Amino acid sequence: MQFHFFRCRKYRSFSISSSEAIAIGARISDAGRRFLLSAGAVALFLCLATAAANVVIDPYGLYRLVDVRGFNKYKPEKYPRVRLMKAFALEDVKPRAIVLGTSRSHIAIRMTHPAWAAAAIPRYNLAFDGATTHEMYAYLLHTQAIQPLKQVVIGLDTWQLGTAPSGVRPDFDPTLLEEPGHWAAHLRSALSRLRVAFSLDGALASLRTARGQDVDAQDWFADDGQRLGDIFFHRSDDGFSAEGQGSYFAAVDREEAGFKLDMGPPMRPRPGSVTPPPDLSSLEYVQKIVAFCRENGIDLRIFITPAHAHQNELSIATGEWSKVENGKRALVHMLAEDAAKSAAEPFPLWDFSGYSSVTTESVPAPGERREMTFYWDSSHFKEEVGDWVLDRLFGDDHSAATKTIPDDFGVRLTANTIEAELDKIRADRNAYLLSNARDVAEIRALVADVYRHIPVDQRVPLPDAPAWPPH
Repeated sequence: MQFHFFRCRKYRSFSISSSEAIAIGARISDAGRRFLLSAGAVALFLCLATAAANVVIDPYGLYRLVDVRGFNKYKPEKYPRVRLMKAFALEDVKPRAIVLGTSRSHIAIRMTHPAWAAAAIPRYNLAFDGATTHEMYAYLLHTQAIQPLKQVVIGLDTWQLGTAPSGVRPDFDPTLLEEPGHWAAHLRSALSRLRVAFSLDGALASLRTARGQDVDAQDWFADDGQRLGDIFFHRSDDGFSAEGQGSYFAAVDREEAGFKLDMGPPMRPRPGSVTPPPDLSSLEYVQKIVAFCRENGIDLRIFITPAHAHQNELSIATGEWSKVENGKRALVHMLAEDAAKSAAEPFPLWDFSGYSSVTTESVPAPGERREMTFYWDSSHFKEEVGDWVLDRLFGDDHSAATKTIPDDFGVRLTANTIEAELDKIRADRNAYLLSNARDVAEIRALVADVYRHIPVDQRVPLPDAPAWPPH
């Protein structure tokens, strides 16, 4: 019995301890659940508050629910996020006509020009800084998925006429963009837009927007997507106004030389990572744009941008001239082949990149504050020149310019004219060399100086002496 008694006591003692443990565990579990519920509620509240702040303050100009002077009307955060902003803007505008291109077209191509088709409204300037042809194609599909297009104008810079992979810029986000007839892309785009509203980056941008209001600042972004050059370049904090156009022009020439010569640091893949396949070339994406417009009955017009002659000299000094000529030949062949397959007229291609009375405008000396008539810098032409481009593309009868278009500005390239026009550009370049020998020498010296300052493993191979005429 004694043994049994002790066993019972031991058993009872164990049972009591287990019950207490269960009760304590239950209390802890209840407390844990309450804590998790409270934490979840706080997290949900913070997420909703973040989204509400992002939508109301709207730092990127995506929603436009509230625009109050001194609170959120001035939106400096949208300027470095143009790709994001324009992806959203297309949903609101639903354009029937667009411009695709780089900052050159962003600044100079006017959507209010009377040459656009009367039925092609609304219109939107869909160009942005450094746009690659891969990005242009993606935004073309996105626009078509929102509203079928009637007209497309695409401005190509000479660097986009090569066979190198097109690639995309770091701020290009394909998840924001739709594709015609793809419900999965539509869903992905909707979720990505929701993600933007809840993002921490957006919250920080909202904070900076609220704190950085400037009631006197002028917005250089027009509602139709164009960057307004007169406002953009005449900002008090911009080098154009602060230093004068001569110094600004020289600084852009140096920057452009760096773009052509500096490949950037070599890519070092992470251990175990798989190298992605190379992208299609710039011209291959142009071909996709041409095929898409043909298939969808879109009126496509293409032009090669009228950069200043200094840009041509940079191409010659860096050994790119032959690539530019071959790119023009390939583009003409591409359009002719497309027309033959479709039993239709080729889409028009105009070249404004040659040496003309516009592109050879004299440049102010560094320190000189005289403002040029046709250019902001060697890369960016003014709106008057953009009007002349559209006059040529759509026909001179629609001219909105106050002056007559110079006869030597722009030439249509076809399979029958391409070689003669390339020969003419070479002859015009020889004439430019004779009358602007100092400019040419300064550009060659600039290229050599920029090249010396680039790390050896980042340099683009540079010819010992520019070949002219090119082979």
